[in-house]
Amino acid sequence: MSQARMVNMAFMAAALLLWIISSRTIAGMLELVRPEWDLALIGAEFQLSDLLGIAIGFGGGLFLWRHAVLYQLANEVAAEVRKITWPESTEVRWATTVVIITTILIALVLWAFDIIFSTLTRLFI
Repeated sequence: MSQARMVNMAFMAAALLLWIISSRTIAGMLELVRPEWDLALIGAEFQLSDLLGIAIGFGGGLFLWRHAVLYQLANEVAAEVRKITWPESTEVRWATTVVIITTILIALVLWAFDIIFSTLTRLFI
């Protein structure tokens, strides 16, 4: 995948996320202030808050895409991400297993300390 395509896909994902968040935020605000203002435009599922969210998401995506400094910065980040050497799946599995076992052991030690201290507290109080 080319670097420019990766940047464009990231900007599109950001625009979609902005659409979802803004439409839900606008719907929540309209529900608190004036529920009758959130009109059903096309059926019951597409309301005014959805249309406003789409407009905000489209505008945000267009802003990201057209902003020269942000586009250059995103291209530089994409170039650096390409240089990363990602671990193999066996290495990831091994590291995950170590983390899970360590977490269980620490949880058991903390549980034992909790039992000991609660027993000592009951004896002295």
